[in-house]
Amino acid sequence: MLAATIIWSVNVVVVKLALTNSGPFTYSAVRYVLGGLALCGLARWLEGPLVRPRGTDAWLIAAAALTGVLINQASFAGALALTNPDNVAMISGTTPLLVAGWLAWRGWEHFRARVWAGLGLGLAGLALVVGAGAGGWTSWLVVVVALGNPLGWAVYLLLLPRLLGRYRPLTLAALVTVVGAVMLVPFGAVEAVARHPHVTWSWLGLLAYSGLAAVALATWLYLPGVRSLGPARTIVYSYLQPFLTVVAAGVLIGEPVLPLQLLGGAIMLVGVVWGRPRPRPLVVGQEPSAVARLPGRSFGDAVRP
Repeated sequence: MLAATIIWSVNVVVVKLALTNSGPFTYSAVRYVLGGLALCGLARWLEGPLVRPRGTDAWLIAAAALTGVLINQASFAGALALTNPDNVAMISGTTPLLVAGWLAWRGWEHFRARVWAGLGLGLAGLALVVGAGAGGWTSWLVVVVALGNPLGWAVYLLLLPRLLGRYRPLTLAALVTVVGAVMLVPFGAVEAVARHPHVTWSWLGLLAYSGLAAVALATWLYLPGVRSLGPARTIVYSYLQPFLTVVAAGVLIGEPVLPLQLLGGAIMLVGVVWGRPRPRPLVVGQEPSAVARLPGRSFGDAVRP
C-alpha cells in the first residue's frame, strides 16, 4: 500500500510536466491503454487466461471503470491542467473521510473515536501541507472539476469488494483498466485532433512512468491490499499522498518544501497511524482475505450480492 502511494504521489508531478506537451484527455487515454495492455500481459502470465465477465459482474466492472478511470482521471488530469499539483492533492486528500463517512452511515463499519480522531488529524495535516504553499485556486470551476477525483475514487473503492471475491486481483485490475481505457479513448482522440500532442523523448519517458508504474505496477500492488484489508483500512494511506507529492515536486522540479509542510507531513503520519481501523482477529487456519469476508463482520460481505 505504501509503495503504491509513493508511485501515485510522484505521478502527480509527472503528469503535470507531461501536460505541457499534450491535452489531459489525450495523455490519460494513451497512458491507460499502455497500462491496460501491461496488466493484461501480467494477468495472463501470472494468473492464467482472462475470464470474460458476464451478467451483473459486467455491469459492476463497467461502473468501476467509469468511476475509477474515466471520471477519476478526467477530473485529475483536467484539474492539473488548470491549477497547481498541491491544490489537486488537497481535494484528493478528502477521500478517506468520504469512504469512512459512507461506510459508517450505511452501518457497514463502526469506527471508534480514535479512528475518527486520526482521520480528522490527517485532514488537518493535509490542510497545513497544502495551505503552506503559495498556490491558489483560480476559480470555483476548478474546484468542481477537482472534486470528481476523490468522488470517483471513493465510489470505485466501494465497488471493488463486490468483485474481488470472484476475481483474482491482477485479472480484475486488467479488466477494469482496459474498459476504462476504452471509455477514455474517444475523448482523447477528439482532443488530439484539436490539440496535437508534441511528442518528445522526455514526454515518452513521462508516459512510460505514468502507464507502466502508476497504472500497471501501482494497481497490482494496491488491489491485494483492498482484497485483504477492505476499503476502510486501505484508503487512510491516501492521506500521505499530498505530502509525498510536495516532496516529489521539491526533488524533481525544485519546488521548495517549507517547514510548515514538513510539520503537516508529520501530523498526517500520526493521523494515518491513529486513523487505521484495527484489523479483524485472524482465525487459525484462515487467510486474511477470508477473515475480511466473515458474515456480518465486514463491508465486503455486507454489499456482496
